[in-house]
Amino acid sequence: MTSFARFCAFALPLFALAAAPALADSAGAGLGVTLDPILGGIHDSFDDQIHLPPIPVPLLEGEAHLKNLELVGYGLPPTVAIPYSDAIQGQVALRLTILDATLRVWDPSGHFGIGVGETVYNQTTHYATADVHDVFTPSGGERQYSRIAGAHYEAVVRLPFRSGTLETSLRYAPVLLGTQVTTYDDGSPSRFDPERGQQIDTNIRYVHHVGPHMDAILGVRYVNFTAAYDVPGHPLSDRNAAVLPAFGYLWHL
Repeated sequence: MTSFARFCAFALPLFALAAAPALADSAGAGLGVTLDPILGGIHDSFDDQIHLPPIPVPLLEGEAHLKNLELVGYGLPPTVAIPYSDAIQGQVALRLTILDATLRVWDPSGHFGIGVGETVYNQTTHYATADVHDVFTPSGGERQYSRIAGAHYEAVVRLPFRSGTLETSLRYAPVLLGTQVTTYDDGSPSRFDPERGQQIDTNIRYVHHVGPHMDAILGVRYVNFTAAYDVPGHPLSDRNAAVLPAFGYLWHL
């Protein structure tokens, strides 16, 4: 996390505690799960573009709040290999995990908040055919391992609506850093390529009370992630953009 992000993470609780007496809700927590199918997903790399199939993505989420401080997070647990076909590199198997956590501070009304947090992606991709543009690749397939992480900043609005709440948020991660490690099936020397990215994540959803300890979730999210190799010229590493409708439940603990 950057120095500015660390400062924000330290300062936000202080501002929250100063305004906390104005809020009625004291403390609580919840756990939820949503199914988020990918619609119109696009994956770009430096030499081709793939339209992703409508894969249902299961996201786990949780929240804990104390007065007007709230810690929220969501994640994609380790997946089975997601298969798809690439015109240049043949059959592809993708594994992805996501961890995203945000510390929010709400104003005394509980309707407007700001947040700071961390986003982490872990990805493993196996290509049946190694990249033909890689002069270090004699033959066979290749496997790419990538971890990229960085701070994000958020503005969020939560308003009462009917028998629930309507929430919208805009989250921006200006700098995500990581390294892509490439290994080859034929035993050729591995490659290490630094990456630098950014991400926009916007979300709107309706949380409807369906029981004393349960809410139903209905919403939609748009994610646009772009990464480039951190070398002169900054060639594109990955760009992923998709709309994800969300359906699920949240249980209050």
